[in-house]
Amino acid sequence: MKSIEIRQKFFDFFIQRNHEKVASSSLIPAHNPTLLFTNAGMNQFTDVFLGLEKRSYTRATSIQKCVRAGGKHNDLENVGFTKRHLTFFEMMGNFSFGDYFKKDAIPFAWDFLTKEMNLPEEKLHITVYKTDDEAYDIWHKTIGIPTERMHRLGEKENFWQMGDTGPCGPCTEIHLDRGQDPSCPDPKNCGPACDCDRFLEIWNLVFMQFDRQPDGTDKPLKQTGVDTGMGLERLCTLVQNKDSVFETDLFANTMAKIEEMSSKKYAEQPPHLKGAFNVLADHSRSATMLIADGCAPSNDGRGYVLRKIIRRAALFAQKLTVNESLFPELSKVVVQDMGAIYPDLKNQQELVYKVLDSEVKKFATNLVRGQGILEKYFKENNVEKIINGQQTFKLYDTFGFPVELIKVIAQERGFIVDTVGFETEMAKQQEQSNKGATEQLHVDLDESITTEFTGYKELQTTSEIIALVQDGKVVHAVLAGTTCYVIAKKSPFFIVGGGQVPDQGWLEIEGVRVPLTEVRYINTAIAAKIVAQHNMHIGDAVTSIVNEPLRVAAMKNHTATHMLQSALIELFGNQIKQAGSLVHPDYLRFDFSYHDNLSAEDIHNVEELVNKKIRENILLNVQYMTLKEAQARGALAFFGDKYKPENVRMVEIPNFSTELCGGTHVHATGDIGTFKITEVTSPAAGQRRIFAVTGHKAIELFQETFDITKKLCQEFKIKREEIVDTVEKQASFIKTLQSEIKQFKKQAWKSQLPIWLEAVTKIGNIPYLFLTLKDFAAEDLRDVASHLGNKKPGFYFLISTIDDRITFLCTLSSEFASMVNLKDFATWLKDNHQLRGGGNTNSLQGGGVKFDSNLETAISEWLSHNQK
Repeated sequence: MKSIEIRQKFFDFFIQRNHEKVASSSLIPAHNPTLLFTNAGMNQFTDVFLGLEKRSYTRATSIQKCVRAGGKHNDLENVGFTKRHLTFFEMMGNFSFGDYFKKDAIPFAWDFLTKEMNLPEEKLHITVYKTDDEAYDIWHKTIGIPTERMHRLGEKENFWQMGDTGPCGPCTEIHLDRGQDPSCPDPKNCGPACDCDRFLEIWNLVFMQFDRQPDGTDKPLKQTGVDTGMGLERLCTLVQNKDSVFETDLFANTMAKIEEMSSKKYAEQPPHLKGAFNVLADHSRSATMLIADGCAPSNDGRGYVLRKIIRRAALFAQKLTVNESLFPELSKVVVQDMGAIYPDLKNQQELVYKVLDSEVKKFATNLVRGQGILEKYFKENNVEKIINGQQTFKLYDTFGFPVELIKVIAQERGFIVDTVGFETEMAKQQEQSNKGATEQLHVDLDESITTEFTGYKELQTTSEIIALVQDGKVVHAVLAGTTCYVIAKKSPFFIVGGGQVPDQGWLEIEGVRVPLTEVRYINTAIAAKIVAQHNMHIGDAVTSIVNEPLRVAAMKNHTATHMLQSALIELFGNQIKQAGSLVHPDYLRFDFSYHDNLSAEDIHNVEELVNKKIRENILLNVQYMTLKEAQARGALAFFGDKYKPENVRMVEIPNFSTELCGGTHVHATGDIGTFKITEVTSPAAGQRRIFAVTGHKAIELFQETFDITKKLCQEFKIKREEIVDTVEKQASFIKTLQSEIKQFKKQAWKSQLPIWLEAVTKIGNIPYLFLTLKDFAAEDLRDVASHLGNKKPGFYFLISTIDDRITFLCTLSSEFASMVNLKDFATWLKDNHQLRGGGNTNSLQGGGVKFDSNLETAISEWLSHNQK
């Protein structure tokens, strides 16, 4: 049975049992900072399980794309060396939201596996949570599983949680006994909890009963739920009777491509090279899917995990071929295989290839440099056979070597990596970078306390205080002069949505306006932070006032952001995919995936199209509807935003832009005034970032530019259209003058060489000269020192002052290098004369801010006492 048939049978089975078929969500979780990537089918249903969101259905089924390569669920190091682990996989699942529970979920799973997939009943083993007698009895008494194939296990194996917080509960798992594994360390006691490959976990049925709190406690959910997960790849392995996931039809085309490009047959390879095939097959899927969903390689967060995946693949590709294009080429196979299931892949194919090609080439350069350093560590640590934490961190921080790669290379040489020491070094760096970061606020606020947002229609709202929060606790009153959060029944303050920054403004209490220091959500309530000017109590009247000029400016930028995305798509195609945005009152920033640089003409065309739509003064249409209805009308979802499928807010600029967005917008496009792109950068491979201004900020920019242009015209007595040509001519003229001055200066100091050489004296056995110069840059000092050293080898110390800044250069000819330690000399200069520098055994270069008139004598004394 092919994988495509298995997919269809799964959907048919649950649709016939009244489950709603729900499409896979993005691999980038919306509004969930505890998750790096979508790692389970239930991620998109989190709020439904928590009771914070209602859907039109209480039963659902999906096949969710997932990545487990970082954070709590991390299979990266296992991939390639086991028969079942993957970083990217597709999770088949069925879900119940307060509908059925254990007595229905268990038979559903059993019937699908035994009747639809025809798996042998006698080989299926069941695990349950150690205290879950209800699940145990259903399996044993209702389904008829004998006790010898039932296993009670602990929290590690049979209690599931999505992340550090959120829905969780006990689970029961179905495993298939594949027969004795020769590598099993304890064959007599082998069971589903063993790490060997005898028992293959097929399906995990999670019974959602709790909401895990930040302090680790489990709060019972108002309604129970069912969340099941079964890996499509593992199921294909069993149904197709294969030894590992990599032998299924899901990977067949990828393996064939690797064989073609490496000239190696998978079946004929030794285990370590089969592992390389497996790594490439898996990583090509995860990297392709992540990039297509908007993730870009970077040095932190999700981007760093993606970079680890790519670099790990590049390392293993080198074991098979010297062809650097192997891994990027595999992305084309992934798009070909999965494009029908995930159509957006086809739009992103070129982008994915270019990102992978760029990353692989960059890593190849770093790999050469980093391996040289690693080779040095192997020699230094040959006795202990350990790469210590500091060395590991240097390879990671300086050369971009993920720890997993260092482990792979070290293992091949019989070394181990001090990961504990590495984490210590990493913690030091994070502590420095996180100084001043805002701590997360946890308040035990009653769920009934919620705020009605009025900010779409008004910027000033009078209401009553329904809660006060001080020092993380709910209080009934606060005293004047203290800091607190005020929660009103109604509020116009916008918090977050579509990348828009929170509002600024005031609270007016008893006729006195108090400026906000922060606005934020506490649960679903809008909380305004102030320093109280009066004693306040719950029930008091409060007027919330938004800073109107800042809000209006943000609204202009937000609508312009939507228009910018639509213009990019219209001009460059559907491969444009938003990768983040920031809407600030002063400017907007828009990140998007695109494989090529934008030319000056491209930028001009984008501006022209956006401004054309602004001049048309199109009325915006804002409506609420279901997600399905919005998608049917072509609505795009903004990167990182979370949408409730039963009630989304659609912001439409008719015949131009249709977006799902919770942000604030202008009434008509003409309100924006004008739009100007100020900068285009590339924050990561395959990504572009546009900065732009609108409204009064665009007018300010125009006025500033006009003033500069006018001044240049007056200064050079030219017309405006002649400015660029004139400036280019001036720049060329200045460059010529600088070159001539440099030559005159060189001729001048060369005439001094005989005098300087006459001044060379011997200290001990080394010729020595201390030379003070004026306005000599570092490259000039090197030129002078080179001429002196060529004429008369020795120890030369040259020092120059430029704009109150000291620059020095010390050179030591090779024949004297064994007699003087310049590293010790550098330390002496820093400790005694505040001159800092670095170099090697023959040269030392640096600078300082203070000239010591006694330096020449001091160096002479140091040199006389420190010769070997």
